[in-house]
Amino acid sequence: MTGILLAIPVLLAGVVLAIALPHRHARVAAALISQGVAIVLVLLEVVPVLAGGADLHATWPWSFPIEDIRFHVDALGAFFLAWSLPMTLVGSIYAIGYLKPYVAAGRNAGPHFALLNLVSLSFVVVYSVQNALVFLLGWEIAAVSAWLLVIWDYRSQKIRFAGFNYLVSTHVGLFVLVSAFMLMHGKSDSMDFGAWVGFLHKPSGLRSMVFALLAVAFALKSAYFPFHTWLPRAHAAAPAHVSALMSGVIHKAGLFGLLRFTLLMGKPEEWMGWAVLAMGAASALFGALSTASQRDLKRLLGYSSTENVGIAAIGFGVGYLGLTWNAPALVLAGFGGGLFHLLNHALFKCLLFYAAGAVYRVTHTVDLERLGGLWRVMPATGAMFLLGGLAISALPPFNGFLSEFLIYGGLVGGGAPTIMGDVALAAMAAVLAFVGATSALAITRAFGVAFLGVARDPKIHATEPVPRTLLATMVVHAAAIVVVGLVPLVGLALVQAPVALFTGPDAPPLARSLDAVLDLVRVLAALLAVLGVLGWWIGRRARRHVTWGCGFAAPSPRMQYTASSFAAQFNRIFEAVMPVKRRETLPRAVFPTQPGQLSTSHVDAVERRMFEVLGQNEQMAVAVSKRVPEQPRIAFAIGLVVLVGIVVAVVGGLP
Repeated sequence: MTGILLAIPVLLAGVVLAIALPHRHARVAAALISQGVAIVLVLLEVVPVLAGGADLHATWPWSFPIEDIRFHVDALGAFFLAWSLPMTLVGSIYAIGYLKPYVAAGRNAGPHFALLNLVSLSFVVVYSVQNALVFLLGWEIAAVSAWLLVIWDYRSQKIRFAGFNYLVSTHVGLFVLVSAFMLMHGKSDSMDFGAWVGFLHKPSGLRSMVFALLAVAFALKSAYFPFHTWLPRAHAAAPAHVSALMSGVIHKAGLFGLLRFTLLMGKPEEWMGWAVLAMGAASALFGALSTASQRDLKRLLGYSSTENVGIAAIGFGVGYLGLTWNAPALVLAGFGGGLFHLLNHALFKCLLFYAAGAVYRVTHTVDLERLGGLWRVMPATGAMFLLGGLAISALPPFNGFLSEFLIYGGLVGGGAPTIMGDVALAAMAAVLAFVGATSALAITRAFGVAFLGVARDPKIHATEPVPRTLLATMVVHAAAIVVVGLVPLVGLALVQAPVALFTGPDAPPLARSLDAVLDLVRVLAALLAVLGVLGWWIGRRARRHVTWGCGFAAPSPRMQYTASSFAAQFNRIFEAVMPVKRRETLPRAVFPTQPGQLSTSHVDAVERRMFEVLGQNEQMAVAVSKRVPEQPRIAFAIGLVVLVGIVVAVVGGLP
């Protein structure tokens, strides 16, 4: 445990140096070196735990009210630490090239890299500490650091609003989490997680309330439907590496919290499993539908994050039901598939955001209605985006297929104790299949519109080559996707130990669940490799000519599919879920002199309804205030009544 504890001052030293050193290169180097040293210290401790070694324990004496701070790293915390810190370092390396124009214009990037160090520090705290107050401290460090990273380009009002939206949402989740902790403290008179086990093991109405509060708090952190509205705005506004880390790494802390308290709770009630399953299915379905309608590439990938954490929650819901029904096969498939999908999602989602960042770096836009033909000017980025798109669509032989295959196995394996239970799980499998098909449609749309054809806006052209640091980080993630897809034992080696916390040490290895499909994956990989080489060879020898334009002598970019028209028929079916916002200036005269304009975009139905309710409440408050006389005595009397009501409510709630 000494290495993990040493990582905390090392990361703090990197924070101080990234701000205090006089030269910009020294500031960046200090942050990266401190992250690298912390990763080595942490990995030396957590790898033996993942290999089946003993848990790590330590205690720091502290003053009141925290008192002793107990650290405990089991296989679950070791799993999250093993990939969260290295991916944050990769994102920090990406930031060097991405922020170069800002630095050249005079911005000081030192605080930005210091915040990235604080994000790594928050992981060490959240994934290892057992004291609720210190856990909340790490939780808040991650939230505030992510907010400041999102508003890097703070001069834009749109970006400031997106950051404010994220800050409010994450603190609403914090208040809900504090409420759950206060209830558990009231029953145990302790802020230590271990002291809460006795209360959480006994089914009661209060335990159900605590579970609901925890679920809401962690759902807000991980952007589950309908608590997702902060996520697409934040991802669209943040720098690409910040979007990647938020989606792939930072908001996974919510899922860690759910799993940590699942272990503390022991055997859940059946309704809890169905609730987690329903929440996951709703998030996956809504996120997938939204990805097929967005014109902003980064916003599209943000909704995809809601989809994929929903897929992981479907797996966790299956695991919950397996614990309730004493069905080890469901526990193994559910928690194994869910945890494996978290790792896989971090790999391919970071890659997709890094590719989107490269597109923005070169073209200064991520608007699909304006992009096109990027394969000719940035083929390496196009290939990386295509690879990540295949993985996120759960197509073999890439890593996303394997984790979703495990979840499918739990859904259709017939492990429920009743026929109706099997029918419900099979219905969830159908939902998951629809989500996968919709995700493939969305990625095909994004890749085809952005990288194929020609630019839809003549003003869009490549201004500079993609920096090497951006390409290097994309290659790292792409290689990991291929390796985990072709050699899944690499990823399963990280997942096996935390899954054993839920299944018990005698559970069969996860790799056995994939035996039926591994040979198919390898055959498909070999076939794709042969077809790729053959296509490359034929393409070299093919005669090149202009594209047939159906009789038009001079084809123009306007003859291509747009992002809106590509999925128009599909989106029309689900227009009730994805309402369309139209901006149009139509020609009015018989022979109009001014050109007409039409622009459409799909808005978030939940967000729109939320703002409508807030607007109605504001109007009601204004109307009520106008009816209140302005005389000081009446105003004082109203204020006194309100104050007395608050005091009565507080005193009445005391034991």
